[in-house]
Amino acid sequence: MPKSYSQLIAEWPLAVLVLCSVTVVVCTVTGLLVGNLPDFSEPLMGFEPRDTDIGRKLVVWRNVESHTGYKKTFSLSPYAKKKSYDDLGIGRGQKAAQGEQAARTRRMVEQTYGADGFFCGPPEKSYSQLVFMSTTAGSLWNLQAIQSMCQMEQDKIRSHVHFRDLCQRTEDNECCPSWSLGNYIAVLYNRSSCLEITQGDISHTLTLLRACAPDYHRGILTPSCIGPEAVRQKHSQCAQVPEKCTRFNAIYQLLHFLVDRDFLSPQTMEYQVPSLKYSLLFLPTRKGASMMGIYLDNLETWDLFDNYTSITGMDLGLKQKLFQHYLLLDTKYPVLAILAIFLSVSFYLRSVFITLMVLLAVVSSLMISYFLYKVAFRFTYFPFVNLTAVIVLSSICANHTFVFFDLWNLSKRQNPSAGLAQWVSQTMHHFGYLMVASCFTTGAAFYASYISNITAIRCFAVYMGTCVLVNLVFMVTWLPSSAVLYERYVATTCVYKPEAYWNNSGHKRVALSLHYILRALQNTLSETSKLLFEKLLPCGVIKFRYIWICWFAALAIGGAYISCSNPKLKLPTLETSSVQVFRLSHPFERYDSEYCHQFMFERLEHGEGQRMPVTIVWGILPVDNGDHFNPKSNGTLVTDTTFTIQNPDAQKWLLEFCQKVKNKTFYYPDSEQKSTVCFMEEFLRWMDSRQCSQRDHSFNLCCNQFSFPYRSEVFLHCIKMMLLEQGREGAEPYDLGPRFDGDGNLAALVLQFQTVYHYSFNYSKAKKFYEEISLWITEEMKTAPVGLQNGWFTSKLELYNLQHSLSTETMVVMGLSIAVSFVVLLLTTWNVLLSVFSVTAIAGTVLVTIGLLVLLEWQLNAVESLFISAAVGLSVDFTVSYCISYHLCPHSDRLSRVAFSLKQMSCATAMAASALFCAGVIMLPATVLAYRKLGIFVMMINCISCGFASFFFQSLCCFFGPEKNCGQILWPCAHTIKDYSDDSGLNRNFACGGSEKQNRLRKVQESNTANEQYELQPLSRKLSDSFDNSTSTSKLSNRPSVHSEDTQVEDSRCPRVGTHPSLERERQSLQETLGEQQVGLCQCPALQTSSPYKHSTSEAEIHRERLCQDCRCRKYGLKAWDGSGQDHSQPAVMKEEGQLNKSQCSSDTAQQQADYTSDHSHLPAADIYKIHRCLCSLGSSFDMLNISSETSISDLEQGLKLAESASSCPDALELSDSYGHPERGYLNGKRDTLRLDLRETVFDVSPAASQNSSSWKKRFGLGSEGPVVLPNSQPDMPDVWIRRSSAQSSGYNS
Repeated sequence: MPKSYSQLIAEWPLAVLVLCSVTVVVCTVTGLLVGNLPDFSEPLMGFEPRDTDIGRKLVVWRNVESHTGYKKTFSLSPYAKKKSYDDLGIGRGQKAAQGEQAARTRRMVEQTYGADGFFCGPPEKSYSQLVFMSTTAGSLWNLQAIQSMCQMEQDKIRSHVHFRDLCQRTEDNECCPSWSLGNYIAVLYNRSSCLEITQGDISHTLTLLRACAPDYHRGILTPSCIGPEAVRQKHSQCAQVPEKCTRFNAIYQLLHFLVDRDFLSPQTMEYQVPSLKYSLLFLPTRKGASMMGIYLDNLETWDLFDNYTSITGMDLGLKQKLFQHYLLLDTKYPVLAILAIFLSVSFYLRSVFITLMVLLAVVSSLMISYFLYKVAFRFTYFPFVNLTAVIVLSSICANHTFVFFDLWNLSKRQNPSAGLAQWVSQTMHHFGYLMVASCFTTGAAFYASYISNITAIRCFAVYMGTCVLVNLVFMVTWLPSSAVLYERYVATTCVYKPEAYWNNSGHKRVALSLHYILRALQNTLSETSKLLFEKLLPCGVIKFRYIWICWFAALAIGGAYISCSNPKLKLPTLETSSVQVFRLSHPFERYDSEYCHQFMFERLEHGEGQRMPVTIVWGILPVDNGDHFNPKSNGTLVTDTTFTIQNPDAQKWLLEFCQKVKNKTFYYPDSEQKSTVCFMEEFLRWMDSRQCSQRDHSFNLCCNQFSFPYRSEVFLHCIKMMLLEQGREGAEPYDLGPRFDGDGNLAALVLQFQTVYHYSFNYSKAKKFYEEISLWITEEMKTAPVGLQNGWFTSKLELYNLQHSLSTETMVVMGLSIAVSFVVLLLTTWNVLLSVFSVTAIAGTVLVTIGLLVLLEWQLNAVESLFISAAVGLSVDFTVSYCISYHLCPHSDRLSRVAFSLKQMSCATAMAASALFCAGVIMLPATVLAYRKLGIFVMMINCISCGFASFFFQSLCCFFGPEKNCGQILWPCAHTIKDYSDDSGLNRNFACGGSEKQNRLRKVQESNTANEQYELQPLSRKLSDSFDNSTSTSKLSNRPSVHSEDTQVEDSRCPRVGTHPSLERERQSLQETLGEQQVGLCQCPALQTSSPYKHSTSEAEIHRERLCQDCRCRKYGLKAWDGSGQDHSQPAVMKEEGQLNKSQCSSDTAQQQADYTSDHSHLPAADIYKIHRCLCSLGSSFDMLNISSETSISDLEQGLKLAESASSCPDALELSDSYGHPERGYLNGKRDTLRLDLRETVFDVSPAASQNSSSWKKRFGLGSEGPVVLPNSQPDMPDVWIRRSSAQSSGYNS
């Protein structure tokens, strides 16, 4: 039975994987079968604010409108369900006349359409539209441009095979002509087609338009003025319009529909040759999906131009349909991006098996999250933006995978002879802590976006946060189990083939050559990564920390100023239905964002030319009881039980309310659109106009004999009668304001009026309108009687609602995410300083990212708001990785911790950032704007996050990072608090850490000048022989001390394998010189020394040095881009830089070791000294994951144990060419890390260490009572004798 979690993973990996797989299958099947599957037919649904005060009123008002009508909840007539029109005395002939009039009122132009009936009706909004612009940026008012528009329409539209099936037809069954500039001129001058017009026709038309344009822009020339004289006399303002302007409807339609608003405007009227920038062409085809074929075949191409004109915008009613089309078509880009991420994982780990397991972990996390989202959280709406979780989670999982296998490989290198259980334990000690801190912080940052009022963002916050937390479970179960499975079954299947096998055929030789090329490339990449992440990056961060802090602080301040002050993110200028989904250069987007505001018919009906209405509602409460997480759920109407207008107080207040509205400065009396706010005044006028009858007493109930205010029953009865009378004039009941339920009772009251405010895309103008009206309505409701106090108002506030939500909640969501991240980090690290520094780096990342988005001129639409709300969650991972590595570092001083965390995490961080950057680049060619912006955002956030984490956070730690337990929240009951040594000195080198299990931390004393040496150390590669790394001098001589800090001991002994024949002969001759003795001990725990001076050596010394080379461990096949992290929970054993996971050890017995000591007792002291130096001298390296230059020999208890006992290791020994021929004075060719300094304490005198290393110490005459002898590399130079102290502690290099 497993006694620990690591033992469970190591012994039962298949069981863990099977359990996880079963869970995934069950959750996936349940999630897919319960409820409906996700519907992405309306991908833009859910991007409107739902739970705001304005949003609730808009939802309720839409419900009121949808529930008002014949046989619905509310009706405008009290008898809509009880009686037919025949019962009310309305004849069939009268109904037909009413139908004809209703048809006339729906026309945009009342009269017939040209003197000769050339067109098939007026141009309407429902027809497809094309916008033309001059190719040379000149005016379109010339013969060539007008005829060019006609020709392009013929080539691109009418020539299509399906056009005749889609066009509107004339009485002759021919396709109707288009409403174009050329066709209108042809109608005015009786030309057969627009290609037959002349320059004179164009000049005469311009003169006519000049004469009529002033009246049009003053609002006098209206459709009601066009037609016969009898029709024009009904409207007094038409008398001022010249007859030539009203004789034909062509003049009005040209100015209203086909030319831009600046053409012949009051500002350009005096221009001799006015410029026509844009011209609109109406096609005789309805908007909709039927136009998809024509668009894809003829209008999607980029050749929509000729020498004179070009089609730059169009409105075919296809925007949403085309968006769905490209959304599916462009899915290849996110798929390729995800593939790039996992190819990076495969390249980094060099294992297809692990990559597939990581991919399964991502898919499993997504499916379980979908199950929890749908079943546990009971969300019924799954927005399309939730699919972006695939890319986000893949990047997070890839980063965690890189870190895990770096730590895993480090555990294997530190303890090659340990079992899987110990490797899992060492790896999970660090990785588990990192995962808890990282995933909880990231998940909390995503969950913080739940406070948003936009439905899609709230759904994404819940789903993405759940994905991160579920991924945490898979990372600590699925991933280590996969690693154990790989080590046990996959990695051991490699079969060695002799060289002859590869030379017996041509294709095998090619494969071998390719293998050598890849191996050389791999070694090059490995060495490059080591140089970059092991030396340059730590040195660059530490040495230039002043520059990094100033630079990144300035970037953060600049980003904050740009994001929050000036110019800030632009608020949206389009409603959700017209939100941008393609790039701005797309014709559909250009029409919505630019051209629709250039033509008067769009501007007056849907643009900034329309008046802002005010709608006041009584009888229905502004309560949105629908599902706020489902935009399709609008809820039901909640009636106000206290509502009544029948009592006298309510009647008098409504009459006074009418007068108050008229006296307000924002009231606009609109003659065309009748106001209903004075409903009570109109009712009173109707009552006063009715004379009482002495014969019909039923009629006398509603006549002028009653005084105002009326009794309740009289008021209700007469209101119904007035509506009945006025409703007979039209096919539809007259909307006076009251709303009746199915029983004919007065259920609600809706009053409307126009204001002087124009509809505006500007947030400030809309805000002024809303605040003024809202304040006034609120004050008026306070003075209303009881039955009318619950009134509320709404207007065309959809865009303002979105703008207001985005402008107020975006920064709030971001701030809350940062605050939650700080709290979670504090709860996981219990260190205030590290949490503050991490949050500072995260906040800087977000501010700089938003600042760059502002500079890229992004508008703060709902999609952009989604990205910004997710920015904190995406910025957390890298910083938290460094934070936890710094926190778990066993060293007490801050510079050592910074270097430790950089060397442990920088490679994995850089690889994850690079992978996601490539994924972002891949998505840039997408047509769908959401994919392109996601790619841009992913690239920016990862690069900036990596920079802030690697340079800004680490530089802050260099200055103010916690040392020892500084900033740590200590609990009285805690038993695992680190107790760092107090005499680490001012050198700020690594303090030595011991076993976490025993909580033993060792002390180190070094010189006061070592601080700058440590900072410069990573750059000291291949120093000259005379380079002196130390400023210390020996206490016994004036020459430099010979004690190197690069002392290290191998935990395994390596045989003489693969030795060159010449070296073997020299070794044998040396053995004969020494008395034919067998040198049994190849490596031993020994002191490592080296001199910075190089002198000529004797031939015998050269033989002895080469003999030592036979005993060195070698490597081949360095792991590419090795950036493994380090688990310091176990005693680290320092090795050669070339040693990998597998080392071959000799099978020397204890007897052979004893023979070595006894058989050499007769040799001269000098020879024994040299043999001792040869056997015990090892190379050093500034290992990427281990700071070998700070290690003391006495820390290596495990190595001492292995030195006393024989062990057997695998048969294969990996060789490295870089260590083949070391020179004297160099530590195995790695002089770059040599530092000489005098250390008084070199051995651990603790009881455990003394017992473990007693035999080794006795063997070399290093007893616990005698002085320590530091032998010099040259026999003619004095050794250093150091008296042993009774209170020494050992160091441990992590």
